[in-house]
Amino acid sequence: MKLPPVLRLVVRNFEANLDPITLLVMFGQPAFLIVILGTMFSGLISSVGSSGSYISFLVPGMIASQMITGAVLCGRVFWLDRRWAMVEQVFSGPFLRAEYLAALLITALLFSLVGVGIMVLVALPLIGVPGLSPAELAVILGTIALGSLFFGGLLIAIGGRIRSANLYFTIQSLLQYFLIFVSTVYYPVSSKTPVALRAVVYSNPLTYAANTVRDAFTHSFGPSDLIAGGVLAALAVVAFVLAVASFRRLELGPVQ
Repeated sequence: MKLPPVLRLVVRNFEANLDPITLLVMFGQPAFLIVILGTMFSGLISSVGSSGSYISFLVPGMIASQMITGAVLCGRVFWLDRRWAMVEQVFSGPFLRAEYLAALLITALLFSLVGVGIMVLVALPLIGVPGLSPAELAVILGTIALGSLFFGGLLIAIGGRIRSANLYFTIQSLLQYFLIFVSTVYYPVSSKTPVALRAVVYSNPLTYAANTVRDAFTHSFGPSDLIAGGVLAALAVVAFVLAVASFRRLELGPVQ
């Protein structure tokens, strides 16, 4: 059975990026952080809000951060395709630009879900099996999906307008670390948090994703999480439009 063009490109994206070193770095680092930070800080921090222990607070945040991991891998696929003139080869074959873009976004989503699965497996011995309802599980997966589309579309839009590898990967790294560390992935916002820093944290889309996933884990999903989902959905649409616009103006040819 011949796969549709989009799925053929998705399979090709996975085959081109499933080398052990890439997987170890991209997925091993957050798994390592769960074990180390969860173990070390749980002994120092007695409880964190409704999550209870620090590690129970950390795990949902790390799960939410996998949308960044999926987007980074998606952007890496796209940039390396441009670097080695694979984009021209794809477009000269039986593939449309829309199919290639759709395959990149699906790749970001699937990589994110792989990361979520790894985070869950690593966390199971530490926090046990969370008793999630089907609705709460759907909220978590839906949040990850929207975040993956937003961050993946954003990196594709940036990668389509930049012709320098140094500049692209510098922007990607700064964006990645800023979004993760200036969010509620690792720590909560409290009344002691400086007002300026609190404003920056709450302007970060990853904060909304992390809080929504955490509320699903603690069975405290509420109206604020619905608003967060709406914000992520709107951002995903904006990022998709930017990615489409970038693809329409994509300049083929060698890049540095």
